[in-house]
Amino acid sequence: MDYAGTEFQASLDSEQEGSTVSESGSCDSYEQPRPSFADEHGLMELLEGDKAYDLIYRNCKSGLGDQCQLLSILRNGFRTIGSRAKLKTFQVFQEAVEMKHVGEGGGGGGSRVKYGWCAVTKTELKSILEYGFSQPSNDGSYGRGLYLSPDNALLECVKGSAAESEDGMRFLLLSRVILGKSEVVPRGSTQSCPSSPEFDSGVDNLSSPKKYIVWSTHMNTHVLPEFLVCLKTPFNFNSPRRLRSPWMPFPLLIKALSKFLPPPQIVIIQKHYRDQQNMRISRSELIQRVRRITGDKLLVHIIKAVGNKVQQQ
Repeated sequence: MDYAGTEFQASLDSEQEGSTVSESGSCDSYEQPRPSFADEHGLMELLEGDKAYDLIYRNCKSGLGDQCQLLSILRNGFRTIGSRAKLKTFQVFQEAVEMKHVGEGGGGGGSRVKYGWCAVTKTELKSILEYGFSQPSNDGSYGRGLYLSPDNALLECVKGSAAESEDGMRFLLLSRVILGKSEVVPRGSTQSCPSSPEFDSGVDNLSSPKKYIVWSTHMNTHVLPEFLVCLKTPFNFNSPRRLRSPWMPFPLLIKALSKFLPPPQIVIIQKHYRDQQNMRISRSELIQRVRRITGDKLLVHIIKAVGNKVQQQ
């Protein structure tokens, strides 16, 4: 299904000028506001009643219901030289992809610019807005690149992210994405660029995608962050079911997982474990990342089987 004609997509496309904005940025409640969160990141806070604000607000409520608290919606002001350069770069590549596919019929023609959600951390936000994406924070299950959720799949994006702190604070970028002609990328792929010049991006499913895959070679030319949504989620939002099972050392778990998972995914798990050991991510975030790679069924099976042996020794 192609969502190019949705009210959300079409309305946002037509509301890029004349929005009501505020310089304060209510994300300041997360940290002392000197300077303001908005000013520090080159953002402008949208106010209730602004058409873009109302569209994004309704999209968030439709996708998340009342289980999340929406704090603020901010627009990228493209105030710095670097961010303005990124805007021009995006426009150049949009025209290039449009020319590349000119005359093609069906769903493959044109630049196919969509909106997509991507969760980021507060520490990397400023760098992304100024310089672009450096290292996609995902499990690598669909190859090397930036994964975004379609505008109608916000829940998938939030579930795939980690809370910034125990209060459930999360930062979600809503970006324009040049999809061009997409190819299906199977789970477990190690792909890092289009399989042929015919394609520009990847998806997990052509008819009803839940993931847009923008290769690492394209993520700073084909993705343009335009809005930031700050929200709070319940503490256990990502964990509707808790894994109750015997304890086991993490290196032993990795060794056991290596019998079931392909080497590239084991390498990613090892990296997450090193990050946790070096205090770059929390233990809860480590567990969430491993669960996204393995799935609960396999993880529970291994922990029970190996964990019981460890306890009996």
